[in-house]
Amino acid sequence: MKHAARHRWVAFALPAAALAAAVPFVIPSLAGASPTPATQAAARIDERQQVLDAIADRITEGLSESGRAHIPGFAEVEVDPDHNHLRLYWKGAPSQRVKSILAHLPHGVTAEVDPARYSRAELHAARVKLLNSLASMKLRVEGTADPVRVTSIAPAVDGSGLEVGYDNAARTASSLLTSGHGKTLQQVATAVGRLSGVHVAAIHRLQSVDLSSRQHDSSPWTGASALKNPLGGICSGSYGVKNARGQYMLTSAYHCGPGPEGQWTTWWGGDLIGTTDATQRSPQDDVVGIKLPSQHVSGRLYDGPASRTDGYAKPVIGWGHNNVGDYVCTDGANGGVHCGVRIAQTDIGVTGPNGIYRPDVDLAYATAATPGGVAAVNGDSGGPVFASVRNHTADEARGIITALDRTITCPPAYNPGTVLDGHRRTPWCLAGVYYVPIGKTLHDMHWTLVTG
Repeated sequence: MKHAARHRWVAFALPAAALAAAVPFVIPSLAGASPTPATQAAARIDERQQVLDAIADRITEGLSESGRAHIPGFAEVEVDPDHNHLRLYWKGAPSQRVKSILAHLPHGVTAEVDPARYSRAELHAARVKLLNSLASMKLRVEGTADPVRVTSIAPAVDGSGLEVGYDNAARTASSLLTSGHGKTLQQVATAVGRLSGVHVAAIHRLQSVDLSSRQHDSSPWTGASALKNPLGGICSGSYGVKNARGQYMLTSAYHCGPGPEGQWTTWWGGDLIGTTDATQRSPQDDVVGIKLPSQHVSGRLYDGPASRTDGYAKPVIGWGHNNVGDYVCTDGANGGVHCGVRIAQTDIGVTGPNGIYRPDVDLAYATAATPGGVAAVNGDSGGPVFASVRNHTADEARGIITALDRTITCPPAYNPGTVLDGHRRTPWCLAGVYYVPIGKTLHDMHWTLVTG
């Protein structure tokens, strides 16, 4: 990794605990069965992540992913539960408060501070400057006939500048993927750098793709259920919430619905779940609240494969912030649960499948610990992203799926018999998931998370 070669101006280290290495996620053992070595090791990874996240929350003063820009000098915090390690990227010297936290780490936890070229605040300001210079996310680049579409804008994890994704605005087979692709990369980086005033790394990133998707749910409604949206397509339910008026709702993705009003039903059976209107929706957070006539939600999330029919679900115990390096699980009704997914970036601005810019999105990718390398399947829009806690018996809410990234070949496990709408269309598997942090959604919408 690039940061490994740089000089680190300060490092903190304590003896490493004798804890097992990361292993693939395993469904919890049946009641009465002895836990396997794999499940015990996975539980230790979860415990380490919870400790590291608690330290990260102290360092970041409990601020949201984007709100951390208010911390002077802060660029990023990255947790590594595999190695029980914490890495900070900071411009200048951290405050005495942060130094004190790092000097009194729990036994076995190590940490380091790496220098950043820019603070998060500087990169936020550069992003605003860039957005003010763009017309509908279009960028004119010398030597290209069509404008280039800016698909994402994110602070680089190491604080070295902005990472800007782009695609061909014409959305054709893409002249940008020809022999001139490398030249276009540099042209985009130069043009965006000139507009933003900071160093820019350009990457070719297709506009985030749509995902539309447990079968036949009933009141009290449970998250990660399979929904039929007002147009008849599949989308995923997410968390149960209560709005400012005390109404209970089930959340899903804004882009799943055709307009401000509509009826949502169960995927199997077509039973009415509820309705949506213009008052409980946000294009920027890509979220909609489905008002429930029953006024009952379970505060739980369905778990396991999409084809599982025994109603297995786990309680939501609360919500947490996201840190680069965290392991999370995605829970789409169409593709089921995918764990071992790791957060690669936070605080990204990304253009969604409906062309709406979403200013605060996190991005996570499948790892070697994710079965099949699949982070989600099309139809998982609106599904929850969570951290597994309490030895895989409960979930901590982290966000709501808004889009997917990096198409991969579906492994045999994802076929028309296991993907809920697989008989309607060919399953489409992806390695990356964009999701809106749950803390931002709750804050913006004045909602309260319902726990189980």
